[in-house]
Amino acid sequence: GLCLVCARELGIKPVNDLMDKMGITEEQMELVVEFLMAQKIEVAGYTGHASEKAGEEDPRASLTEQEKAYVAEYLQDISNMDVTNEQEAMLDYYLPKVVEEAIKVHTTGAFIGDLIQEGSLSLMMAMSEAEGEPVEEEILEKVRMDMQMTLESQSETKRQEDKMVQKVSDLDETIRNMKEEYGRKVSVDEVADRMQISEDDVADILKLAGEEVEEEEE
Repeated sequence: GLCLVCARELGIKPVNDLMDKMGITEEQMELVVEFLMAQKIEVAGYTGHASEKAGEEDPRASLTEQEKAYVAEYLQDISNMDVTNEQEAMLDYYLPKVVEEAIKVHTTGAFIGDLIQEGSLSLMMAMSEAEGEPVEEEILEKVRMDMQMTLESQSETKRQEDKMVQKVSDLDETIRNMKEEYGRKVSVDEVADRMQISEDDVADILKLAGEEVEEEEE
């Protein structure tokens, strides 16, 4: 493995040809190298030239160090995969491309592993549904679409979570201010009236906020 990396860095043509046949790109090789270095494994002669080309934006810029290590390990697992039949050969060819697509669509806040998992599932579905010889661009387009749907779903979930957090924060601040103002605990109807929301909404948010208010006495 390390000799392959060093030979690639030295530009030895037979090794370059072999890696091209294996479908390993410069970016994928760098991820593998970064994973090895993160494990305190020295890679002699590595310069990281692919990510240092002037004027080129690194598509991995949004990845955390943990995600880079995850991707590198995942790619290494793929390279160690036994290929004994046609389906496994297709997976061996397409899975690195799934990783590339995941890196391209990845945004900060989304875990790259979720995208790779979704893309891998989409790949297997596309392969099983394909009639005759699978068309690469059609397969990758389905992978991209499903990854985008995953991102949109995660974004919507985060928006809802952020919205609820804001409601809890607003309620907490309102209750604290009213307690200071009245010098006592406040009732649900008082809080609802101050925030101009229903008492049921106040009760629901209270369960998340962990605050106590007194019920209105008849």
